[in-house]
Amino acid sequence: MKGLFISLGIVTAMSLVSCDETARLAKELPGTWAGTPENITDNSALTASIIESFEIVSDPSAVPEGKNGGLINVVGMLSATTQLVGDQSFSEPVGLTASVRSSISGTWVVIDDDEVALQLDPATLKIEIDPDAIVTNNNLLNSEGTAKIASMKPTIAESMAAGMRQALSTRYSSFRHLDDVKVKEPLLKFEIGKNDYVFTRQGKLK
Repeated sequence: MKGLFISLGIVTAMSLVSCDETARLAKELPGTWAGTPENITDNSALTASIIESFEIVSDPSAVPEGKNGGLINVVGMLSATTQLVGDQSFSEPVGLTASVRSSISGTWVVIDDDEVALQLDPATLKIEIDPDAIVTNNNLLNSEGTAKIASMKPTIAESMAAGMRQALSTRYSSFRHLDDVKVKEPLLKFEIGKNDYVFTRQGKLK
């Protein structure tokens, strides 16, 4: 019986330590964290790189009772490039570059001392491209070609947005767990699948 009490005491102590560690990690995560450039698509139709930031907010009402977590908004700043080919109006393919902003939101929950579960809602994924901000990478266009590109920009923006939506939907469907999470100010280190990430805290720690 004495041995049983000792075993129960050890289990209880370990549970308390685990709870303390998850609470500690949950306290360290809130804030805005920015990543580094990463290629997300590279094919003949569209090439794009992204710099993401995690906006993490502690909100117990957004997660199951007794859990440490809250809300997360993942914001992406992208540079996307495509080409116009097969148009007889142009003597050669015309390269086009656009700045894109994306966002997707959801919840986060600390489930271990170094593991965070994410649940991003695909319905919240937004892609923003300003057609007027699309620029050509070809200096050989005449006035007629320039005018035609200008008239096509809304359609080009829609096509690029569709490509970005497909690429980001695939990307964020894999954002389910942050593993091996470590906060060493001002850095946030974690893994998603086999990929390692290092984000930097933006602004002062409150």
